[in-house]
Amino acid sequence: MKRTILILLFLFSIFSLHAQKLTLDGYVKEMEGVYFFEEAIPISLDKEVKTISYNLIHNRLNFKTYPIKNLVIDLEMRNRLYSGKLIGQIPGYANAIAADSGLVDLSWNIAKGEKYFLNTSIDRIFIDYTLGKWQIRVGRQRINWGINLVWNPNDIFNAFSYMDFDYEERPGSDAILISWYPSGSSSFDLAYKASKLEKERTLAAKYRFNLFDYDFQFLAGQTGYDYVLGGGWSGAIWNLSFRGEASWFKPQHQKEKLSEEAFSATVSLDYTFSNSLYLHTSFLYNSMGTTGKGMGYSLINPNQQLSAKNLSIGKYELFGQLSYSFGSLVNSSIAAMYNPVDFSIYVGPSVAISLHNDIEFFLTSQLLFGDKGSEYGSLGDVYSFFGRLRWSF
Repeated sequence: MKRTILILLFLFSIFSLHAQKLTLDGYVKEMEGVYFFEEAIPISLDKEVKTISYNLIHNRLNFKTYPIKNLVIDLEMRNRLYSGKLIGQIPGYANAIAADSGLVDLSWNIAKGEKYFLNTSIDRIFIDYTLGKWQIRVGRQRINWGINLVWNPNDIFNAFSYMDFDYEERPGSDAILISWYPSGSSSFDLAYKASKLEKERTLAAKYRFNLFDYDFQFLAGQTGYDYVLGGGWSGAIWNLSFRGEASWFKPQHQKEKLSEEAFSATVSLDYTFSNSLYLHTSFLYNSMGTTGKGMGYSLINPNQQLSAKNLSIGKYELFGQLSYSFGSLVNSSIAAMYNPVDFSIYVGPSVAISLHNDIEFFLTSQLLFGDKGSEYGSLGDVYSFFGRLRWSF
């Protein structure tokens, strides 16, 4: 796989020179963020802080080239300039951003100072070929087998955090994906994710079909040290969108104690009224979650040890969202995650304002409340605020 991705980089540069079509799109975002902690948090043996702030200039470039019919070569990268107190206050923050757990390290801090660093990373680099009902994709890509909009037990290749609002594209995997489409409403996928870490390697198959106006899917395979069986559905109850998915993880070798058996399931309902009011609710059960005190949630590192097997810190999670559009230019939303055992809660209000066809101003806040030792209140109450200006091209 390492050689494959290096070859893809070479092919992209060569084919781009001779391609019939080369496209480029992306965006530039400028965002200011600040965190306020109810109680000072320790960041070293002799130092603690109550306020952390930073600035992020984020540029994304998406290149696609079409050297021959049915062949696409894709290269997508992020350039992020972080600056502000956060960089100097959180030890190892720059190294954490540069970390790449893929088979090939495609993330680099190309400039670094006491209160800034510039990171460049490639999160997509693949070749895609279609022949009739068959499609093959090789390289760093996103394999999205999830169905629900918040938690995805079926997303065994590259799980993501709902709270990571500034990464719309979501993470990718160094993988090979072979797809077969026997009909317009069914598909069969076989995928292998390579990694330097055995616990992140995945080999699985998924079959998707339509029955009684519902889309169903079933998957099976091996992920890390576990065998996995899963499935999900997407359809409607009257006018309500109805989705759900679940996965069961069984350790291959229990004697090695490298893993434990687990079951994760989620179900959701959402509905859009004629006046654009949107309601969404979801429930998650995570057998690996805790019903007592444990490691708390961090907004600074929202993904933590996130995986399809362990999507939350708590055993039970509730989600609710309400959004409303004021005409075509302003969209407001408020979402919340609630742990019904320890009564801690995450609240995320936001508003997006379209200033032009390709310019958006976005304001959001992430608020954590709960008792000490709870999932969302482990650091006491936390108040964070973000303002972002985005230009898309």
